[in-house]
Amino acid sequence: MSHTAYTMPEPKHRTVKKRVQPVASIRTSEFAQEVKAIQPQKKAPGTNIHLVPAKVKTVAPRKSAIKLISFWPVAVGLFLCGFAQEWYAIAAQAGIVVLRLTFPFALLATHREIGLDAQIAGSLPQFAIFAQLPLDGLMMTLALVRGKGLKAAIFQVQSVHLVCAFVLWLLTYLG
Repeated sequence: MSHTAYTMPEPKHRTVKKRVQPVASIRTSEFAQEVKAIQPQKKAPGTNIHLVPAKVKTVAPRKSAIKLISFWPVAVGLFLCGFAQEWYAIAAQAGIVVLRLTFPFALLATHREIGLDAQIAGSLPQFAIFAQLPLDGLMMTLALVRGKGLKAAIFQVQSVHLVCAFVLWLLTYLG
């Protein structure tokens, strides 16, 4: 009779993974509030006044103040304002479409549909030529301060120019 030797399976040792017990659904902040509610209020010695524990002030991280460096588009607009008259002349020679897209505020100021006095209507387009670039810089600064990127700020200024050009088209051809 031949005996066949069978080997016993090796005993399983501890697993490498830790078994995590489910934690109760109470949060630590809720637990701290419950503990504070359970604690008795202390009386000041010799008085009937209850001392309430002082609340701990948590300072939330606040946004840093708007810095002067964030106004760089306005500064660039003020600098470029000196060249606005020449650019207006170049845009006028290039055609009405280019003029409408580059200096829409000046062209809007020339329309009598706005209802301005004749004296103001004569000087307002000249003022709008010089004020256009700083106003564009201000719009861009406001977009950048609100957290938009540079591409979004440029797109915002371009869309305002396109809307003004569309209004000019409506006033010219449909009015």
